[in-house]
Amino acid sequence: MSAAKSMTGYGRGESVSPTLRVTVELRSVNHRFLDVKMKLPRSWLGLEQQLTQRLRDRLGRGRVDVHVHREIQEEARRHEVRVNRPLAVAIRDEVAQLADELGLPQDLGPSDLLRIPGVLEVSEPEVDVTAEAAQVEEALDSALSGLEAMREAEGERLVRALRGYLSSISGLVDSVERIVREQPALLKARLEARVLELLGSADVDAGRVAQEAAILADKADVDEELCRLRSHVEQASELLGKSEPVGRRLEFLVQEFLREANTIASKSAATEVSALAVELKSEIEKVREQVANLE
Repeated sequence: MSAAKSMTGYGRGESVSPTLRVTVELRSVNHRFLDVKMKLPRSWLGLEQQLTQRLRDRLGRGRVDVHVHREIQEEARRHEVRVNRPLAVAIRDEVAQLADELGLPQDLGPSDLLRIPGVLEVSEPEVDVTAEAAQVEEALDSALSGLEAMREAEGERLVRALRGYLSSISGLVDSVERIVREQPALLKARLEARVLELLGSADVDAGRVAQEAAILADKADVDEELCRLRSHVEQASELLGKSEPVGRRLEFLVQEFLREANTIASKSAATEVSALAVELKSEIEKVREQVANLE
């Protein structure tokens, strides 16, 4: 079983105390580097750097969206309520004087005063960020564990698919090699037939035909490309078994796969090889698509 990881995953973690519930949600997708986007409550904005570093210590690549939720428990909902008495007295006196001047009834009651902005002051409990940071980290670690488990499971699926594609590529390389081995004789036969068609019953220089056929076969020779493809398949298989992030190296290797396949297609002197080269590029494209999701 491979330790390769996908960059796609989800994790959720929670930390609960008598006064506070912290929930962290993580969503990750593929990205060339590690790109962390974090949404924190206003009172915890100062924690962003240390939380981001915690993510960097455990993740190699991927875009990670982090949502941190802060919920005060009932035990902590102790708001301080205070009446601004000087303001209330001043308002009452002003209203009484205005009522006297206008000859209006003085019917301003306590509830009316409390509805006036500034008379009733409500303050929320102060946030002890240092004390709450430990809960945030605990919830983040729990979410990270879930995220990593999902990335590992998805990574295993990707590796199985990739090994299947690599096996197909190896089979296609073997098929190309079998056809290529027969190419010199086929090219010679085609060239002799063509010369006879052009010259009719005239004598044909068998030596010259063989020489020209050898030149054509040399131009169509793809032994080096096939050898390199086999080497790339072997390297890719080894990388899939490593525990560290290998996505970038595999992405580079896929480019080399495509280069060899394109060269085989351009050198091809047989329609069968051309068809196999198309299949090769199709399988390599599947590898490229899956590798893009590996960490």
